[in-house]
Amino acid sequence: MLLTYQEIRDRIYLLARKHNLRVDWSESRPTRRVVRLYDSRQMVARASVPVRFVNNPALVQLSDDLEHVFGEGWLE
Repeated sequence: MLLTYQEIRDRIYLLARKHNLRVDWSESRPTRRVVRLYDSRQMVARASVPVRFVNNPALVQLSDDLEHVFGEGWLE
């Protein structure tokens, strides 16, 4: 399981490249950032990525939000 924002961000970029998706960070707050993933036609996913206080409930939610795009276990 990835445990830091930097690890999660890097994994999102890696998998987005693999799936030909564009990454857009649309909102930033002190404790989270919102990522949106786009294919060539439309937005395919939106998720809240914890920046600080990366805890299990936040990671489970993030994993669930992007699982339909990246596949099961993408955050591990």
